Amino acid sequence: MIESISKSTASSCTVRSFEPGDRTGVLSLYERVFGHHRGPDWFRWKYDDNPYVDHVPIVVAVDDGEVVGCRAFFALEMRVGETVRLAFQPCDTMVHPEYRGQGLFSRMNEFALERYADGAPAFCFNFPNGNAKPGNLKHGWREIGTFPVYYRPHDPVESVKELTDGASRETDARADGNEWIDGDYAGSGVDRDLPAETALSDVDGITDTLADVVTSSQQVGDRLVGDSSDELTVVRFETPPADLLESVYRRSIPDGIHTHRTAEFYRWRFQNPARTYTTYVAMRDDETPVAALVCSRIDSHVRIVETLPRAIDDERAAINHLLTTMLADRPDWNYVTAFGNTLPTPLRYRFYPDTRFPLSTLIRPTARTLLARNLGESGFETMTADDWRLSRLDLDTA
Repeated sequence: MIESISKSTASSCTVRSFEPGDRTGVLSLYERVFGHHRGPDWFRWKYDDNPYVDHVPIVVAVDDGEVVGCRAFFALEMRVGETVRLAFQPCDTMVHPEYRGQGLFSRMNEFALERYADGAPAFCFNFPNGNAKPGNLKHGWREIGTFPVYYRPHDPVESVKELTDGASRETDARADGNEWIDGDYAGSGVDRDLPAETALSDVDGITDTLADVVTSSQQVGDRLVGDSSDELTVVRFETPPADLLESVYRRSIPDGIHTHRTAEFYRWRFQNPARTYTTYVAMRDDETPVAALVCSRIDSHVRIVETLPRAIDDERAAINHLLTTMLADRPDWNYVTAFGNTLPTPLRYRFYPDTRFPLSTLIRPTARTLLARNLGESGFETMTADDWRLSRLDLDTA
């Protein structure tokens, strides 16, 4: 781990493309900035084995042989209508603490934009935090819109404890352009769902409010009445079945912008060594897969990372049935989260958006702001938030 560097002047740094010998330095900087260890297997999965690029799409800043900055990109195929284009999602952006505030983020960004100015990839999109957003806007990113995260508290007291734990320790990790969504810094593995700006004086009041919500629901039985049907059965997989998931995706492909789902995509995506996944598939008449839900457990809460088909209203009843099955299957969680266009009827199952009280008081910023930038003639950046159909699987933090 990099502890201290004598030459703490950004002007002495060389900004260049990633080279194989930089991997150890990038991983050391990651641990220094984010406080989480990531090994070579994680780097290999995320960058070396990415099926959409033939190189590691990372820009590094190097001083005296040490990696002191990193601007990385998560490559995905994005689809809108019948068009499929390569896109980059900025992630794992890091600057060593001794080199911050000297324009190193801008230099790495400018280098990357020049390198990929030929339109391959077609565009970039990401959800930068408050520190990174001005830098992205300065370099041509355009604000698209906001997307809430939905929370379903089960244990309000433990939920608030988990959401508020470690807020002050995350402040440094957020400096100098680290991407952030739902408590993660774009793949950093920081799994708390709370930014440092939380007003801790509000915690007791929010806890009481959440407790009242959950208690009142429990007083009437806390029954989750799913849109179940005798023709639907649920099959559980501990390893996500890639070919089956592709077949369900293709049953109803949405018109909005989203990651193009293929069996290759699912096989690679779910090999993330930092995560484990459980898949629930709804079968009609015991033979036809019509819907799927994939979740991942993070400590004592659960994330819904994918529901299928992505045109979720076409199988509303089946997805709701999978949701109730998953909730009943996991009685020991503190809360469940869902991001973007994932649940057909979130409020029906007491999933509350962090854009509204009481969560809007506890969790700030209360929504995730999507930014995009054309690198060619794609026109994707001109679309609005309503034109996107995202789940957490479209993000590198899944």
